[in-house]
Amino acid sequence: MRRVLLGSLVALVATAAVSHAFELLRVNNNPCARGDQHLFWRDATVPVAIGLLPEPERGLADEARRRWNNSLRSFHFGTAGNSAPCARDGIATMVLADTPCGLADFGDALAITRSVWQADGTLVDADVTFNDNTFILDDPSAFLEVAMHELGHVLGLDHSDACGANGAGTLMESHLTPPRLEAPQGDDIAGAEAIYPVGGGGGGGGGGVPEGANSCAIVPAAGPAAWPLVGALLLLAVRRRQSSH
Repeated sequence: MRRVLLGSLVALVATAAVSHAFELLRVNNNPCARGDQHLFWRDATVPVAIGLLPEPERGLADEARRRWNNSLRSFHFGTAGNSAPCARDGIATMVLADTPCGLADFGDALAITRSVWQADGTLVDADVTFNDNTFILDDPSAFLEVAMHELGHVLGLDHSDACGANGAGTLMESHLTPPRLEAPQGDDIAGAEAIYPVGGGGGGGGGGVPEGANSCAIVPAAGPAAWPLVGALLLLAVRRRQSSH
């Protein structure tokens, strides 16, 4: 985990295994401090803007949004027109870039979600930046899984393996591991419904100004169990794929 000013960088990587868990993003950047207020969207919904993504990534990002919506009963990802990346506008804007919001570089991350919240845990913005120098741009199934993972951060989930469980078999594991996941898994859904209970709201107080920012990233893992394409990450890092904006 890399620490940044007013936030933390958590990375999604690539490996293999199986466990069951979920963790929530919290006001003090520590998902393991379960007594701290979790982050939530007050209206249990957030619009997602994908217009700055090129095709086919735009269509894959929209499919990621739909697959979350098909899995959830108490939270909804809406749609929005084009929105400025990194603007605090209450819209989850998704873009390709060679630098993420608020950070100098991606490190080994495939994508980073930067969330901003009020002192009471109310989310006011969350934007997703996909690293435009990684293999996921050449693998639709990988890009789709990464997009779903990042939308999990947008709604308020931290990494499922952040506090001791290995998180394998969940969408919110911090490593991109085989086999490819085609939808949020049971523990991912349970985490979302812990934030947004069926028949209830997200919980929390109101008022105040944004005073927290958290960046959650997804990166590929190394090792004999890693997906073969993982090695392409370091190779592609020395090249530059032109950004769409």
